Amino acid sequence: MAKLTMSALAAKAGIARATLYHYFPNVDAVLSAWVAEEIERSVTTMVGQARAIADPLDRLAYLVRTQAETFASQSHRLSVEHFEAEAGSPALRGVVETQMAPLRAALAQIIQEAGDAGALGRTVDPMLGADMVLGLLGAIRRRLVAGSTDPETATEAVMGVLVSGWFRPTR
Repeated sequence: MAKLTMSALAAKAGIARATLYHYFPNVDAVLSAWVAEEIERSVTTMVGQARAIADPLDRLAYLVRTQAETFASQSHRLSVEHFEAEAGSPALRGVVETQMAPLRAALAQIIQEAGDAGALGRTVDPMLGADMVLGLLGAIRRRLVAGSTDPETATEAVMGVLVSGWFRPTR
């Protein structure tokens, strides 16, 4: 990705380089738009489907599993190459953070609901809890991208940490 040029992108898209520059000032802007679209689509779908799950802890497990499956997907692997390269800009990182906000909010809502229902062993600020869940997913992300861990194992690991340390053991 670091060697990607506007000329190569324009050629691949079958348009003139000037046309590409009309819409995007540089390669980073093109990649940021692509990553934003991919994340928005993924997060919108996953959060929408999670709403149908009544139990907050089952909903949380669904979101963890679905995010793990996303990390393990081929399309995610391509975006990681740029995102984790030195060429990955602060603007691109900002796009990722912005597009992930609905997932973070959904996780916080689930944590609030689980706390209200008495399903958590400890009270945690919902946004802090959401960040903790995302942090656990982030910690296992490289293994999912590399294919050294499968989504089911990742889900069991993340939920296992949460259940043994945060949720009520009676669940």
